[in-house]
Amino acid sequence: MTPRILDEHSLRAREQDIIDATIALIDSHGVENITMDKVVAAVPYSKGTVYKHFLGKEDLFLAIGNQAIAIMSDLFGRAAQYQGCTRERMLLLNVSYLIYAILHPALFKTVQCAKSPNVYGKSSEQRLLEQEKLELNLMSTFMGIMEEAEKNNQFVIPAHMNLQQVCFSTWAMGFGTISLLSAEVDQCSGSSGLVVERELFNQNNILFDGYQWLPLTKDKDYKIFLEQALKKVFPGEMALLKSKGREFNFS
Repeated sequence: MTPRILDEHSLRAREQDIIDATIALIDSHGVENITMDKVVAAVPYSKGTVYKHFLGKEDLFLAIGNQAIAIMSDLFGRAAQYQGCTRERMLLLNVSYLIYAILHPALFKTVQCAKSPNVYGKSSEQRLLEQEKLELNLMSTFMGIMEEAEKNNQFVIPAHMNLQQVCFSTWAMGFGTISLLSAEVDQCSGSSGLVVERELFNQNNILFDGYQWLPLTKDKDYKIFLEQALKKVFPGEMALLKSKGREFNFS
């Protein structure tokens, strides 16, 4: 019998089925316990079919990481387009990173794994190029806000740093706070009494005040801004969080 030839749409749908099944496995068993045999057992496709889409576990992890970056890019882009000053938009963007981590905990964990040299060394060139393009788009959103802030004299890059370093400090602060405090990811010991969104809010303002990013915290109530902006920019995501019994508290 002649094998059925799938069109591009059907191939992408089948590939997405495999990705979704793997994300579910990561969510229930942890990224460290994933094998290709477990993936094959979780999908209605043969091992040969799965390997037609992915070179191996590492290539599959990179595909999941790319999907995660695409989701982040959408959230970050919406935050960056909000009609507010540059500091407001950067704060909103960093809180959108927390929204992503809470709603997609398996993706948040897989992105860390997907950055390992082992994954890069065993992934397809096409997927590696896709990740490079996605990451450039992601970072351009960060850079764009900061370049605008510098142009409008709301922010001065420290003499000993460049724009890339400032962007990195903002990203690292957000990633570290979420990784250590978000119950949806994995809380660290000693976190009792700390609320991830409140501490993310505090760390942002400490960092931005340190950079003298205007308006300073003493001159603006950023809690009120965030509560209003989140409802306008992320109504669907905030409703989903509420349905899961999760509402942000910045006080």
